Amino acid sequence: MPSSAGLEFDTIFKATSANSGFTNITQEMQSPLGTATTIFDTASHYLYLGDANRFDLAVFDLATSGSLGALTWEFSDGSNGWTAFTPSSGRLSRDVNDPLAGVGYAFSRDGVEMFPSNQLSSWGTQAVNSQTKYWIRVTPATVDTVPQVYRMQKRPYATYCSTQDVFNFLQLGNITGTADFTTTTTPTKDTVEQYIQSAESRVDYLTRKSWRPNYVAEEYHDFNLNGFKLDRPDPTRILRLSIWDGSDWETKTAGRKNEYFLLPELGMVQFSRYFLLPARFMSYNAPVWRFGGGEFMMPVKVDYLSGRDIHADAREAGIVFDSTRKLVAIEVLRSADFGNLVVSGTDRMQIAQKIDSWSMEVELLLDSMRAFETF
Repeated sequence: MPSSAGLEFDTIFKATSANSGFTNITQEMQSPLGTATTIFDTASHYLYLGDANRFDLAVFDLATSGSLGALTWEFSDGSNGWTAFTPSSGRLSRDVNDPLAGVGYAFSRDGVEMFPSNQLSSWGTQAVNSQTKYWIRVTPATVDTVPQVYRMQKRPYATYCSTQDVFNFLQLGNITGTADFTTTTTPTKDTVEQYIQSAESRVDYLTRKSWRPNYVAEEYHDFNLNGFKLDRPDPTRILRLSIWDGSDWETKTAGRKNEYFLLPELGMVQFSRYFLLPARFMSYNAPVWRFGGGEFMMPVKVDYLSGRDIHADAREAGIVFDSTRKLVAIEVLRSADFGNLVVSGTDRMQIAQKIDSWSMEVELLLDSMRAFETF
């Protein structure tokens, strides 16, 4: 089974100022419906997200929606300094008729914020309240309504395996005198993490599945009283479902006793209440009469999370782990200074044979897990 980082943050602090008044809320943030915890009681308060491994996405489950002013996001630069950056969730909104278009996550509902790696190129570990981690922090300009949060989770850069898994697989300990890739090895630890991210994408593409959290924004569907099937496999939670009513996107409420609910195993969203749609939902669209034409084409818009938890999938997690580890090992051998010193007395020709062997094994393993697609 994978030994890579889980989805829980190592450390989460809320603080009354930029560098003091820390309260550790890590344990409270690890339960999906545990104790709701307030954050941002005033505009001077901060939220700190810290982890021993780099991460590119945070998921927030709210108990009480907040109303905040502009948010300032910063990452630690490894030299006891902070650099402001712009997260990317707001950039995913493309609908000019949606009031949330172009607006990043604001702690007003359950949702996701994304941290693009190209903007965090100088991200490094530093000590915050005696905890040395990779840190991202955020503070609001104003606070009208204080948000309460049930849980916060992350998506690590390396989800399917760790850099140390690859290091041990290649038996490099005796060569480098270390237990893992470092900032001085070739490739570096950061580079191997990038290899892992690329391998994870390849695994997802070839199997048409995923074993990490994925944020799907603005997926459009036709309206059907019997519900509809989401495009991505293994959906875990609907973050927002809205229907175009002729003048606005009307957000619906989740729950069997409300307006819709998710069937994760089937990937289906079912409507649980028959609610009235505007008369214009049936419109004339030349040259033929049709239902739902014109502006009412694809009137259902949904944001959701998808992807299995690799640490909870006893059936396929081991295959995913082994395939990812071998894909990354291939890239390391192709680029490493110590590639010809890998244990077993191999030379360059034998390395090439080993790469070919691993490549064939991975292709067969991933092909065996490929999901079927219906059209």
